[in-house]
Amino acid sequence: MTLLRSRRLALLCVAAPLWLAACASVAPTRSFDAGETARSEHYTGRFAANYTRYGRNEGVQGSFRWEEQGRNVRLDLVSPLGQTLAVVTATPSGATLDLPNEAPRNAPEVDALMEQALGFSLPVAGMRDWLHGRPAPGAPANATRDVRGRLDTLTQAGWTVRYVDWQEPPQSATAATARPRRIDMARDGGDSPLTVRLVIDPEARQ
Repeated sequence: MTLLRSRRLALLCVAAPLWLAACASVAPTRSFDAGETARSEHYTGRFAANYTRYGRNEGVQGSFRWEEQGRNVRLDLVSPLGQTLAVVTATPSGATLDLPNEAPRNAPEVDALMEQALGFSLPVAGMRDWLHGRPAPGAPANATRDVRGRLDTLTQAGWTVRYVDWQEPPQSATAATARPRRIDMARDGGDSPLTVRLVIDPEARQ
C-alpha cells in the first residue's frame, strides 16, 4: 500500500465519525428467535441517507444486506470500502444494534437505538413489508397505485414511501408479486428531517 493510499484511508476513517467502523468488522450478537417458520429471504443493494444532526446536514451512503425470516430481520450496513459498519437485528423478543468496538445496544425496538447511535434510523419494522411492495399490516396507511396495480406512494407510520422503479418482472408476475427496484423514503414532519434512498439488486431475492 502506498503512503498516499494509506493517508486516504486514514482520512476516510477520521472524516466521518459515524463510519469509523470502516477500520473494523462487526458480528451480530443477537440470534433469530426460534419458532418462525417462514422461509429465509435475502436482499442486497445500496443506500443513501440524508439527515440533520446537532443542527448540521449530514449524509451517508454505502451498501446493505437484508435477511428476514418471518418476524426476524437482520440488516447489515456496509461502507463503500466493504467493511460492515453496523448490524441491526430485530426479533419479536427485542432488538440489538451492534457497532464496532462497542458493547451491544439492546432495546424493545431498534429505531431509537439507531437514531441515538448513528444519527439516523431506518424504519426496520415497516421495511419488512415495504420491501415487498405492500403496506405493513395493523397500521393505518394511505396508498396510491400505478396503472399496473403496484404501489406508487405509501404514507404509513410517519413515513412517506415512494416506489420509483420496479424489478424487471417475470411473465407470470402480478401486482402482488412485483418487487421494488428503487424506494425513496422520507420521515414526515418533526425537527429532524430524514430521507433514505434504497436501490435493490435484481439478483438479491433468493
